[in-house]
Amino acid sequence: MKILHISDSHVSSSHFKKKSLKIALSEIKKKSYDLFVHSGDLTQQGKLDEYQKAKKFFDNIPIPSVMVPGNHDKRSGGISLYKNFIGKPSGVKEIHNAVIIYVDSGVADTNDGRVGMIKYNMIKDNLKKHQTKDIKILVLHHHIVPTPRAGRERNVLSNAGDLLDLILRYDVDLVLLGHKHYPNVYKIENTVFVNAGTVSDIKTRHGDVNSYNKIDIAKNRIKVSIKRINESEREKSFSRIKKTFYYNFGKKICRIAHLSNSFISSSNKFRYTHFSKAVEKINNSEIDIVVHCGGIVEEGIRRNYELAYKYLSRIEPKIIYTPAGRDINYLGYHLFPEYFGNLDQNYIYEDILFQGVSSSQYDSPIGIIGRTERESLLREIKKRKKDFNCLFLHHNVIPIIHSREKGLLEDSGDLLKQIVDEKISLVLTGTSSHAYAVKIEDTIIVNANSLSSVYHRSVHGNSFNFIDIYENIVVVYEVNSLWGTRRILGMWAR
Repeated sequence: MKILHISDSHVSSSHFKKKSLKIALSEIKKKSYDLFVHSGDLTQQGKLDEYQKAKKFFDNIPIPSVMVPGNHDKRSGGISLYKNFIGKPSGVKEIHNAVIIYVDSGVADTNDGRVGMIKYNMIKDNLKKHQTKDIKILVLHHHIVPTPRAGRERNVLSNAGDLLDLILRYDVDLVLLGHKHYPNVYKIENTVFVNAGTVSDIKTRHGDVNSYNKIDIAKNRIKVSIKRINESEREKSFSRIKKTFYYNFGKKICRIAHLSNSFISSSNKFRYTHFSKAVEKINNSEIDIVVHCGGIVEEGIRRNYELAYKYLSRIEPKIIYTPAGRDINYLGYHLFPEYFGNLDQNYIYEDILFQGVSSSQYDSPIGIIGRTERESLLREIKKRKKDFNCLFLHHNVIPIIHSREKGLLEDSGDLLKQIVDEKISLVLTGTSSHAYAVKIEDTIIVNANSLSSVYHRSVHGNSFNFIDIYENIVVVYEVNSLWGTRRILGMWAR
């Protein structure tokens, strides 16, 4: 199946580069495409004259087409014009042995994105219905995973974590997105996520030019070519092999206990029994290193730090820390190094590098690392690079299930891109109070639930993670803090 994918045309009298759109659409005549996809923001302001112009461009596409509205198309009541001029904003299209599910993710008169329960269930029901199709494709406007070189992370889909989990569970082959005006491609588990740049808006990013995507889905591979207008193509190719069987783990190299949000204090928000049972389990499980990804104390006051030092000293293996915002509020910025060491900690065990970075800000739940610190961080990792490299921080770099995305780093798109490009082996995070693990290309990303706080989102209760690193395999378990029961979050080849 061959797909021509464009996005963010922004047809208007001011923002629009007509020539760029014509060049992209002329691509249809050059190759035998099976599908044309426009992933939103056809217009700039959702106005009548803009829809009239857009209709002239997209009315005569000579191949099957799928289009969804973007946030700009829904301005000033534009969704009613979209329905009149373009068609249904959400639906399902079948082409041969492929199913394309397309969904309106916009929220009227805002830049925000959301897939509400009705549309979420529509996606789920159709993935179930069409699970035997050779090719399953999802199209929406707003990005699900942070995009690099696209500015501050403010409007990833509000329920991006739930949608990401659904996509991966139902083995969607391809997700086509737009919105951020910068092209990017990731393979997450078995799904290829393709963000299109803007095809014809003047607002490109980082000095980039307009672009579009050419996608070729074969039996065993998905090939994505990003074509910048009047420039060469950049191609990425991914295997479509779906099932992997592990039979040779090799020698066990290291077992990590991964904690977050112990929330230690004298208040009833700290669950002392859960904490004590978790410590007992850690001390009896042949752990080589403990990584605490922030939320050590309920608030950064001395009484809490004194309790935290007393209780965490019971953990027998080596333990390293990174702070959350609550750990450095009030006096915490001074107390953290007094009780637990540097904000950016590192440690080498066998041939594994653990490199921490503080992503927290004073008196704020928002996380940011910043360009200068990111560059310094990556230089440090390259300088100390080992066979297996682990980065740990508090804030998440991908959306987490069952949480509105407030815990993402503001510069998560840029950090995630650098992590993937540098092939960092493992990233440990600790926000959003839900255990989750996923592999993005060569990088495994694991988030920890709350260890011993009343605030958690998991039906499995408070928990922490065990991460077993073998010669050939990495296995991640979630472990219940109180009872010690386990469930596997994931297993991946190294």
